[in-house]
Amino acid sequence: MLGGVCGTDLQLIQGYAGFEGFLGHEFVARVTQCQDPPWLGKLVVGEINVGCGHCPECAQGDARLCPRRTVLGIRGLDGAFAESFQLPLANLHPVDDLDPTLSVWCEPLAAALEVRQHLPASCKVLILGDGRLGSLIALGLQADHEVTVLGRHPGKLDRLRRLGLHAVSEVSGSWPAVVEATGSAQGLSQALQMARAHGTVVLKSTVARPEAVDMTPLVVNALTLVGSRCGRFEPALQALRSGLVDPRPLVDQVLDLSEFPGAIGRRDWVKVLLRG
Repeated sequence: MLGGVCGTDLQLIQGYAGFEGFLGHEFVARVTQCQDPPWLGKLVVGEINVGCGHCPECAQGDARLCPRRTVLGIRGLDGAFAESFQLPLANLHPVDDLDPTLSVWCEPLAAALEVRQHLPASCKVLILGDGRLGSLIALGLQADHEVTVLGRHPGKLDRLRRLGLHAVSEVSGSWPAVVEATGSAQGLSQALQMARAHGTVVLKSTVARPEAVDMTPLVVNALTLVGSRCGRFEPALQALRSGLVDPRPLVDQVLDLSEFPGAIGRRDWVKVLLRG
């Protein structure tokens, strides 16, 4: 098993969603038990939402919005950092053809690429946040949009510049599209202030301790505010297989699963992978 530590894991540790159990929802692993023998031994990634199978959302084939869903390592379902974990076969995607250090990015890349659905075509996009998710969103958008990443960590900004992205520590003016990926409670307020009239703000962060937000800019500037969470795996796998997106340069360390406490303690790192 190879798993990724993400910002959601850090928020869960701080009490987000009241989760109890084992974390881990970004993974690539081998199937060890299954009632369908051809799946045994396959290297797979897995969509993390498990729906009830009876609601209108599940009937449309989208468990992401099922009101009774469980979510791997997030909501009622032990995650990939457990000794073993379970998902329905319908959630799995074989990835024997991919380098595990590439395929482990499938779940966060799917979430990053989902942002594209909410943006005008070929527009200027300001991404707030130079961490894991902000960097991944920037890599996913740069082929079709003029992307600027606003961050506050010199090392992370330098790495994004080496990847060909426009990464800065300050900006001026207003933007037609702002993607909030700060991982902080103040991120939404900042995004609303930086969007131009009739612009779009895409909110990605989930935080354990939200703060009050002044929604006046949303009304006065007639903004469109949209929340964006999990994405579909097919576009992410296509991007990984084609080479359109290669997030491996964002990895700082690959540690053993026993080193999990150290993995969550280094805020200067962008991405840590854990091998089980």
